[in-house]
Amino acid sequence: MNTGRTWWPSLAHTLTAAARVERRWSDPQNLMRAAVALVAGSVIGWAIDDRMAWAMMMVGTFICGICTLLPATRTRFSVSLISGAVFSAAVFAGVYLHELGWWFLPFLFVGSYVAGLWRAFGIVPGIRACLMVIGVMITADLSPGVDQGLVMARWIAVGAALVVAAQFLPPYGMRHHSQRRNLAALYDALAGYAAEGPAGRLPSTPFTLARTALGVLPSSARRPAGPLFALYGAAEEVRRALKTTAHSADVPRTAVATVLKAVAAAVRSGRTADLDTALHSPAAQELERWRGTEADLVLPRLAEALGITRYTLRRSDRPGEFELGEHHLVGFPADAVRFARQRVAAALRPGAPLFMNTVRLAVGATAGEAIGRWTGDFGGHGLPSHGFWAALTTILVLFPDYGHTLTRGWGRSAGSVIGGVVAWALLLPDIWNHGALVVAATALALLSFCTLLMGQWVLNIFITAWIVFLIGGIGLAPTTEAAWGRAADTVVGALLGMAIFLILPTYHHNRLPGLLARWVEAQRDLFGTLLDGYARAGAVDPAVLGTLRHHARHAREQLEAAIASLAHEPRSHRARWNTTELAAIQAAVFDVARAATLVHGSLPRTPSDAVPETALFAAEVRDHLDRLAEDLALDTPPQGGSLHQVFDRIASSGRLAQLTDPTAPGGVSHARSRALTACLQTVTSVEHLERAALGRAA
Repeated sequence: MNTGRTWWPSLAHTLTAAARVERRWSDPQNLMRAAVALVAGSVIGWAIDDRMAWAMMMVGTFICGICTLLPATRTRFSVSLISGAVFSAAVFAGVYLHELGWWFLPFLFVGSYVAGLWRAFGIVPGIRACLMVIGVMITADLSPGVDQGLVMARWIAVGAALVVAAQFLPPYGMRHHSQRRNLAALYDALAGYAAEGPAGRLPSTPFTLARTALGVLPSSARRPAGPLFALYGAAEEVRRALKTTAHSADVPRTAVATVLKAVAAAVRSGRTADLDTALHSPAAQELERWRGTEADLVLPRLAEALGITRYTLRRSDRPGEFELGEHHLVGFPADAVRFARQRVAAALRPGAPLFMNTVRLAVGATAGEAIGRWTGDFGGHGLPSHGFWAALTTILVLFPDYGHTLTRGWGRSAGSVIGGVVAWALLLPDIWNHGALVVAATALALLSFCTLLMGQWVLNIFITAWIVFLIGGIGLAPTTEAAWGRAADTVVGALLGMAIFLILPTYHHNRLPGLLARWVEAQRDLFGTLLDGYARAGAVDPAVLGTLRHHARHAREQLEAAIASLAHEPRSHRARWNTTELAAIQAAVFDVARAATLVHGSLPRTPSDAVPETALFAAEVRDHLDRLAEDLALDTPPQGGSLHQVFDRIASSGRLAQLTDPTAPGGVSHARSRALTACLQTVTSVEHLERAALGRAA
């Protein structure tokens, strides 16, 4: 394939994505509080008739307000307090770092690297960390001296304090709002999977997000959030039941989906009416008439989820009344600190996308600041002391993958150019006094809050116009230089960020075999543990199993994300598998995960149900999947032999296939029958994966 042809479709794809407008709004209550803080800062600055104080308060309330508008896993009080305190400390540090001149750049490199590592906790925490670094750059560039710089930093801190104070405004809502939102999304995903039936695929991302939201809670907050941990455990049980009955024709899927949607709505809103209305619908009442083996498996799990939801709605504000047992914490780190260490350690692993992205962020921020200082005022057509504008654009553009980086780069550039032109045109008439500029800047900042999640180009129209009016309001520079200089800095920073990504890239087309190998390794450990569990009742440690399941899900999410990124990449044609083969691999991955669920559901509950002969097959499965993972990691065709032949040999030479048992009812050993079925499902799913990896899936 002509390589040049692949770059043009990729470029067209990123440009189209950059022009897209997302119809997403921030949480109305958070938006209201951020708006109150912003307006309060403007009014105070206008009332004391100090233009510098007004501008710096606007900066503090604007950036810390954005921190509270972005989705969070902690409470809004924690987010606002931590963001305000760290941002205030950053701007004070920038005042003293300003005195270092060009020696400020090594400090910026280290700070940007740490901000890149913070993305290990998620994209949004990473963006907040970048905003903290931007705080250092603001005063490091704009501070005219230590004394005046400290005055600027104090007023920025006042603006941040206004955002913290605004969080005390009602309404207060339910406790653990973020955890409830993620759990509601998890039950919505379960409802969608229940409605789709055999053709559906249950994504693992909602489980990971809900687990992350609960995992970040400190030990002191886990007992009050006990019912939410129990809801997550109930979701795991529902998942297993739905996967086990996925191919059954006797499941009233619409009724099951209705109940799960009702649970999601009630958890999200905290209203019992959302639960009662759905449960009295004709579809839900169909469950009362449902009988059979599938009903015995699904209905108790639904009843458990409903019971916990009702308890949560009644007593969510009474900590200590819910007995949080160890079984509710299966798969969760012991505390938030250990959770953080695990995330950072994974990001520091060479080859991880975040590892390379931290390097890009550090290099990009430092290079952007240096270029901004070197270009000066663009020969009289821009603003002096503007290095941070190019640098902040660079670090906000750089993402771990090609598609997001280029999409944000084009979007921020286009939005800033449009915003600069609009602001320049509005300021041409000589009708703007200080009061009018204050009102206009406040309105533009509020519009930036409203469009925060709608797309980079839309957001940057209002941000650029706001900055131009802010500079015009304090008389720092002529509006023409502010309008064109701000847009030029954004374009320079965006182009720099995209160029750095192309020089230090992370392309997913060459990562697919390694990611699939990592997932196979996770499944090797999971299947080995589960099949060993047939040898003795209670042999499987739930905590170990929860950890193994989380590792498998995380590996699967990385694989799915890499496959989804191929559509953006200009070198996707170099991937080992084409689009059809990748679709077959994704289907095979889901089948293997479903087989693991079915094996788990058939584990022996009593000593009489144990089948010791499965231990030998478990060892063979481990060896087979280990060889498969090695072949995939080396990017060679799988050559591990036939697992089916191995299973036939073990079953025929041992007692695994001997289903007759004179002591059992009916003369048939149901325990061996379940074990034999579980082993066959494992063999079938693994061979399906091998055929897909070879590019000849059925």
